[in-house]
Amino acid sequence: MTELDLELDHTGVAVRNLDVGQETYERLGFTLTERSFHSGSRTAGSPVEKWGSGNHCAMFEHGYLEIIGITDPNLYSSTKDYLTRYEGQHIIAIGSGDADKSYPILNSRFEGITPAAKLQRDAPFGPNNQETRLAAFRNIHVDRENFPEAKLIFIDHLTRDVLWQPHLMSHPNGAIALAEVALCVEDLDETCNRLSQLFAQQPKEVMPGGKVFNLSRGNVYIITKTRLKEWVGITPPAMPYVAGFGVAVKDLNATRDFLVARNISSKNHPYPAIWVEPQYTCGPVLTFSQA
Repeated sequence: MTELDLELDHTGVAVRNLDVGQETYERLGFTLTERSFHSGSRTAGSPVEKWGSGNHCAMFEHGYLEIIGITDPNLYSSTKDYLTRYEGQHIIAIGSGDADKSYPILNSRFEGITPAAKLQRDAPFGPNNQETRLAAFRNIHVDRENFPEAKLIFIDHLTRDVLWQPHLMSHPNGAIALAEVALCVEDLDETCNRLSQLFAQQPKEVMPGGKVFNLSRGNVYIITKTRLKEWVGITPPAMPYVAGFGVAVKDLNATRDFLVARNISSKNHPYPAIWVEPQYTCGPVLTFSQA
């Protein structure tokens, strides 16, 4: 089978109030971009139109975090559907390179793969936001009927320099990479079978009730509701559920001290990492691990 070099590109947290989401993640120690507003094609080949959503992003050396919310309820936005289910993490984007090359490969592996659609937004550019440049993407979507566990996207970045600006990649909490995402599902094996088709690899069992797909960069964990409860004591607000994400940091002890100074409590994972509860994150379990 033709190979694709797949990597964890970004994850998106949908918030009911974008101002609150911005404040929440800045308090957690993430340097966020200025607010940006989306435009895009609803389907492949349809015209680009203004959407009613905007975002702030935390850009890492590898990957990034998106905080997304409604900016105009009268306009189209897929974010409305996310928030109907729950406030929290919904988007998982996998970097797959040139969409013209990756689409036929993905389409041969799995049903419900849509041709690449345009998405773009004006992004402040430069250390003092002195310019505005267009950030442009081509997104291949997996139909939610075929993969209801998350909004799963295969992304082709057309303007990487507009996103990964050097001054944006220094974070008070020491974050340097998006390391992992976790999906909570009803049927572990059934979900993993479908992802095995998409990723063209088999997952590894890492714990009872938990498996992981190791991409060329970043990990995708699949866990059961029971395992999530045992792991962090969380009951999902809905099923299936995008349960959390993890970022690698320069110095885990320094990150822990930073959180203490902000009166944000954290707990230890069994492995060298700490995690922050959903009450501090607008929904997801946030893990910090030593890079």
